[in-house]
Amino acid sequence: MLYPIIEAFGKLGLPGVRNDDFFDRLSRKYSVVIFGICFIIVTTTQFVSDPIHCFTQMVDSKYKIDYVNWVCWISSSYYLPFDKPLPNRNQSRPEKIPYYQWVPFILFGMMILFYIPGFIWRKINRNCGIDTKVITSIIADMDPLHSENRQDTMNMLVKQIDKALTYHRDYHHGFMFSTWKRFSCLSCCSLSQHSGNYLACGYILVKLLYIANAIGQLFLLNIFMGQKFYLYGFEVLQKWFHGQEIKALERFPRITMCRFILRTFGDNIQPYDVQCLLPINIYNEKIFLMIWFWLAFVSIMSIYSLIKWLHYFTFKSRKNFIHHFLKANQIDCYSENTTHLNTEILPTFVDRYCRQDGILLLRIVNANATKVLVGELVCALWNHWQKQRQIRIDSLPQHTNNHKGKLLEDHDNNQLGLIPLTIPISIINDDRYVTLPPRILQY
Repeated sequence: MLYPIIEAFGKLGLPGVRNDDFFDRLSRKYSVVIFGICFIIVTTTQFVSDPIHCFTQMVDSKYKIDYVNWVCWISSSYYLPFDKPLPNRNQSRPEKIPYYQWVPFILFGMMILFYIPGFIWRKINRNCGIDTKVITSIIADMDPLHSENRQDTMNMLVKQIDKALTYHRDYHHGFMFSTWKRFSCLSCCSLSQHSGNYLACGYILVKLLYIANAIGQLFLLNIFMGQKFYLYGFEVLQKWFHGQEIKALERFPRITMCRFILRTFGDNIQPYDVQCLLPINIYNEKIFLMIWFWLAFVSIMSIYSLIKWLHYFTFKSRKNFIHHFLKANQIDCYSENTTHLNTEILPTFVDRYCRQDGILLLRIVNANATKVLVGELVCALWNHWQKQRQIRIDSLPQHTNNHKGKLLEDHDNNQLGLIPLTIPISIINDDRYVTLPPRILQY
């Protein structure tokens, strides 16, 4: 019976969408499924069976009993231990239990909050033009055992990625643009779609939203579950560690007291205090204890994921990521220039061609596909870039042919970005492949 319910809520987590990593799916997918199952259990208990039973000696009719039950359910009840006397008319009563009517809505709201960051991430993907969902889906549909059958698909995929990376570049030149680009690199404020780190910054933002969502919900539950609910799990662990009996009578009481007023003839107002049974709290206690540990687990995993991805965005990590796949496929990442041997061109590929967004795309594919397919994609992208780079170099004017070696060395070692050109040559002036120093153009 639960299988179709689990399958239905599994679709809410978008299991077919794989444009993130496992830690994101803990929030986007698995949390939605878990809270969805809890939502079904609590809702069924509340609306199918009787959620409250009150012991009333002053009524003898079933309709009157139902009236008392529903009045106490709607108006809330309060918890009073049996070793304490009932307060009289002049004494104030304990605070009412505010949550048990609203548990289905609380769980549904938590589902929505876990769904929102994933929705934002998909919108960022569509806006930036690099649709990681489509690319990972194509990779996942490839046959990992037959390389010949997937060669055409791999070539098509490389061209699509190359176009996406090409469209997200600035092709402006001049002193003002060069100054702004250097200032943006120093201040880390270049977040436009053409900056090369728009998708990466959006992914970090979504990671922060996952963390804020998981931790924030622990504190938001204080509004309904009582003060210091964020310490509830620690209290249970402390009792379990010391061998004490784990009870939650004050936070999830089974037996409560309800006070209501009846108006009779002659405006005779009669207050009553009745004892009520809340069987729903048997489920609420277990559900919210599990929710506390789940939110704590998701919070820790999300923080770890953020730290890991911040490390991934460092230049050394990006370079090692590409170098790992090139080395595994026995591809040399050094320039074939015979004048200046051992000129490494890998930093140019990583920092200027792929940039942050391209490496992020490859890492997401790596998190959702086999190493073999990811290695083939990286190598195919590398070979495509090498061919385009050689075309740019061969297209240099005749008077610069004697300076190609020096050009390659300056290009591969230059990490400052575009240098203003004195002579505009559109086919050459592309920092994905070659950045011409002004002195080369002046020969």
